[in-house]
Amino acid sequence: MLGYGEALYASQTRLDELVGGTYLIPFSGRESGITNSGPSLLITLRRWYSTPLAVAPSSDDSNQLDSEESDLDLVRKTNLGQEALLCYHSKYQREDLEKSVRHFEFAWRNCPSTHRYYAVALVNLAKAKFISCQVDPTSASLEESIELYRRALDLRRPHPDRPATLLQLAQALLFLYEKQGYTETVADEIDKCLHEFRDFPEDTHERRAADLVLDTLKRCRVVNSGSLAELDELVQKLKDNARMNVDGYFDKPQRLINLSTTLWRRFEQCGKHSDLDESMAINEQALKLFPSRHPDRLPCLRTLSAMVWRLFEIHGDLDHIRKAIAIGEEALQLVPEGHSERPYWVATQILNAISQGCRNAWVTRTSKLRNMKKRLGSTFKLWCYDLS
Repeated sequence: MLGYGEALYASQTRLDELVGGTYLIPFSGRESGITNSGPSLLITLRRWYSTPLAVAPSSDDSNQLDSEESDLDLVRKTNLGQEALLCYHSKYQREDLEKSVRHFEFAWRNCPSTHRYYAVALVNLAKAKFISCQVDPTSASLEESIELYRRALDLRRPHPDRPATLLQLAQALLFLYEKQGYTETVADEIDKCLHEFRDFPEDTHERRAADLVLDTLKRCRVVNSGSLAELDELVQKLKDNARMNVDGYFDKPQRLINLSTTLWRRFEQCGKHSDLDESMAINEQALKLFPSRHPDRLPCLRTLSAMVWRLFEIHGDLDHIRKAIAIGEEALQLVPEGHSERPYWVATQILNAISQGCRNAWVTRTSKLRNMKKRLGSTFKLWCYDLS
């Protein structure tokens, strides 16, 4: 990373395991002794060198830029980009994210391709653009972010930051895999990226992060395969992973989401109500780990909305519709005009409002609403198993 340091994910870790990234760390009352409903900690790590010469022997050029060797505008724009990105992770305001992209893009365009920090400029821009794609798919090109990561990776063989770049590329490819049709060539590239992590100790951040990407990829494949035997096997594996996972660690929310989504899919196939109840409880547990404006809440809300609607179909209780409306209101705050999921949430809210106002017998009501759902067609497509 050029310029200032970043906020890191770890609440308890060894210094040599710290990997670049910005993470908000939530704490449970049991861990911290704090009774506040949502205590959290944002940690910033900065590496300082006593002299510019200290950069060279470290062989790690990702954390410092010697202004005597490079254009001052490159340093300034990179620092501004990091500050804007940190502000975004603090408040989740899109204008901060847009500023970050602009600053990193300036730094990249003004950094010669032969410069020793060119790969860093590529990764900074790729990361900001990828986050933009997650927040609003219309704001940036996912393929562009992936290509920037690939170019940086080509420049980092070998390099101390190669594992981090491989992980970032794999995460972007996973997002592409989920959003654009489960193409197996993309899955194969993810497997190839993470092949290098086989020799990492299992308790390192790098190995845990790589395993999480592979678990999520496996979940996508199994959920969409329709194989009940594979679903049963995956549910057991994900339950074991969830039990072993440390509260407050960076990968806990995604592991809960993986388990919740798989249980929900098994319920859809088998109709076992205990799967539905367990899936909903785990989903709500995952939601509690995200700040209110965090973009990763959206896939949780999407699945939870489908679960609540299904409960309404089963029981006909309007309390479920009221809950679905509240879920939809929150989701609409996360999907601006032009967002690919906005039509879905608008249609969902319309349907919920109609069902809430209907006072006929619940069997007749749900039958009519199912027909309305079909007439809405692709606008009301239920992305229940899609996950970013």
